[in-house]
Formats: sequence, structure tokens, C-alpha cells
Amino acid sequence: MLGYGISTIGMGTSYNFMSAYLVVFLTNCVGLSGSAAGAISSIALVVEACFGTMVGSWSDNCTSKMGRRRPFMMLAAIGVPLSMILFYNNIEAAMPVKIVYYLAAAILFRVFFCCYEIPYNALGAEIAPGYDERTKLRTISRAFGIVGNALGYITPLLLLDLFKNNESAGWRVISIFMGVCCCLFWSLCVYFTRGKSLVIDKSQIVKKTNVVKSILTSYLSLVKLKAMRILMIYKAAFTCAFSLYNVGTIYYLQYSLGLGNTYSSYMYAFQIIIFALTTPLINKMALKMGKAQQQMTALFAGGIVGVAIFILMPNSVVGSVIYIALFSVVQNGFWQVSTSIFYDVVEVDEYVNYKRREGDIMSLVSVFGTIITAVMVQIFGILLDFAGFDPELAMQPASASWLIGAMYVLVPSICFLIGAIALKVFPVNKKTFASLLEVLRLRRAGEDYSQYMDDIRKITE
Repeated sequence: MLGYGISTIGMGTSYNFMSAYLVVFLTNCVGLSGSAAGAISSIALVVEACFGTMVGSWSDNCTSKMGRRRPFMMLAAIGVPLSMILFYNNIEAAMPVKIVYYLAAAILFRVFFCCYEIPYNALGAEIAPGYDERTKLRTISRAFGIVGNALGYITPLLLLDLFKNNESAGWRVISIFMGVCCCLFWSLCVYFTRGKSLVIDKSQIVKKTNVVKSILTSYLSLVKLKAMRILMIYKAAFTCAFSLYNVGTIYYLQYSLGLGNTYSSYMYAFQIIIFALTTPLINKMALKMGKAQQQMTALFAGGIVGVAIFILMPNSVVGSVIYIALFSVVQNGFWQVSTSIFYDVVEVDEYVNYKRREGDIMSLVSVFGTIITAVMVQIFGILLDFAGFDPELAMQPASASWLIGAMYVLVPSICFLIGAIALKVFPVNKKTFASLLEVLRLRRAGEDYSQYMDDIRKITE
């Protein structure tokens, strides 16, 4: 579990660095418009979504002696660092050439990142088969992920202040640092999980004449599951909120509140402290009250308080501190618990469809989230330009300031409430999951399991 969890240091550095600073780098350093920067991010995310559908299926059917997941993870440990270094290089060229270059580099990053994220998440379901065991596994992962978040969020701001006279050099140094961290911890994870990844024989693989059709058919059968449909709403709600929060934090702190890089780094450090303090509490709550119940409670509280802050404390430093603390608690819980919740769909799928498709489930979740992120980042960039945002101005027009606040605080808070409503009717809990495992065991043995059908009907009907 420790070997598996350490990987999230690399995931936190690379993902948060690219998500939080991609648009900032392209607008403030390269000189692209907000809509152009948003388009680059969105197109790369759409490509990732398309490629991610294939990665899940490929990893489910990989016959490598390293296991189904680890070969993809090793490839990504090399590809992601290189793509980040290429991206954060301020090239001297005509604007059309710049757009093509940064789009290509962003696509490379997204393709290699999903080569790691999807197999890595699927590997967790193989390592931890139990309901609470999965919660503990993801808690360990989250603990390491907090370190990655600190590196990904805070380090760029601190290093940029050291390169005030040469911002381009600062971005290059940051990208190299992030790349080394990513490669190191991902390689360690691949090493420490040797022998834990399921190895399958070639004779077990059913050859598919039309891979795309097979993937779409698999996705359709998964979406037909009641539990999966509910979780897709939950995933969509949080992803909308998080993508706007991630891309909007720097804009809100610097242009709505007038805080520089140093103060922005303090806010990120504050967020990391909240992560560290709440991780054991979230684990305890999830084990005691159930994973979905913990998430529902956090999302509902976050949504109510967030809307109140937007109405009562707009563009306030105190309000922003409360909001960041609140959002930090909610997102920490999501990253810590949500994957474990999705793991439980594996057994639901096995009961209904007689298949175990960890890779397809994780790729569907990833692809779905990626598409939503692409749309939200593009919308943010377009609206930023429409509202009259100008990166050269320290004081933005009132329309731009209001928009940043609404997209950063109000919309995410409403999304939280939608996610909480969805989880209210999620049918898998500790009791029903235990019944499901027992039914699968009895069915494999050819024994009667009718005494558990009340719980099974709650899950499947």
C-alpha cells in the first residue's frame, strides 16, 4: 500500500502544476489570449479523453509479465516529464506557430498522463479487494498526494519570485523540477508494486475485431448500472467545481483580491495544511459512516457555505480564506474517497454482467471527467475575454472581477449541492457491499444466495 500510495506525489506535482498554471503561463508569459489558452487546454483534454478510452481497454487486456497496469505506468514516467519540459519553454516564433507548438506539447502531456492515471487507479482495485481496505488504500495515497499538491501548487509561485527579471527561465526551471519529481516517484511505485499486479495469460484474451465498438459497448453496459449512473452525476458535479477552482485561483487571488505571488503561495500553503489536518478525519468518517455518506455530507455543507460567502462576502480576503479552507476539505475528501467508491462498481459489474472491468471503469470515469474539464476551462477562457480581462492591468474591469468571483465561488458551490443530491440515493454501502461479495462467492460455488437478494435489488434496480 505504501509503494502504491507514494505514486501520488508525482501525480500531484504534474497534474496540479499543469492544471493550475497552464492558462497562466500561456497568457502572462507567452502572450496568448485567454480564449486561445483555454482552447489549447480544452483540445488537449479532448484528445486525452479519446485516448483514455483505449488505455483502459488495453490495460485490461495487457499480457505483459509486469502485469496489466505497470507497463503503461513506466512509459508515462518518462513521457510526462519530457512533455512538461517541452511545454513550459517560451519559444520565439510567430503566434500561429506558438499555438501549434503549445497545443502539441499539451496533447503529449495529456496522452502520457492518462497512460499513468487510468492503469494506476485500476491497479488499486486489484491490490485492495475489501470495502474498508479500499478506503485505507486511498487514504494512504491521499496522504502522499498532499505532498504532491504542495509541490505542484506552491513551488511555481516561490520559484517565479526568484526569476522576476527572467520569467521564461523561471518556468523552465520549474518544469524540470516537476519532471524529476514525477519520474522519481512513479518509477518507485512501479518498482514497489511488482508482483501485485494481476498477470493474465494470452489464452484468456478474446480478440476484438472492432476495438472502438467494443469499448463503446462496454461503456454503455457500465452506464446502464444504476450505481454507475449515480456516480457519474457525482463525478460531473465535482469536476465542474474543481476545474473552475483550479484554473480560477490565481486569477481570483491576484486580480479580484490584488494579492501577489507571495500571498498566493501562502493561500496554497494554507490549503495544504487543511489537507494534512483533515485526511485522518475523513478516513475515520468514511470508515464509520460509509464512503458515500461522508462525501454527501461534505458536498452539502460546502455548497451551502460557498453560496453564502459569494452573497455576503464578495471579493473579501476573509471570505476567500474561509472559502479556500472549505473547498480544501471537500476536494481532499473527493480525492481521498471517490476512487474507492468507484472501485465498488467493479463487483456490481461482475454480478450483473459477469465481467471484471477495472480498466474500463477507471477509463470511463477519467474520460468523463476530462471532457467536463475541457468544456469548463474553455468556457472560463471565453468568458474571461468577453468580460474584458486584460493581464496587463493590475485592476480589472468590474465585469471581469465579478465573473472571476462567480466562476470561482458561486458555480462550484452549486455543483457541490448537485453532487450531494446524487449521492443521497447511491445504493452501495458497507452492508450491501458485504452482501454483494457473499453473493459473488456463493454464485461461483454454485450455491444458493437468495437470502441476500433484498440488498442486491437495492443495488441493481
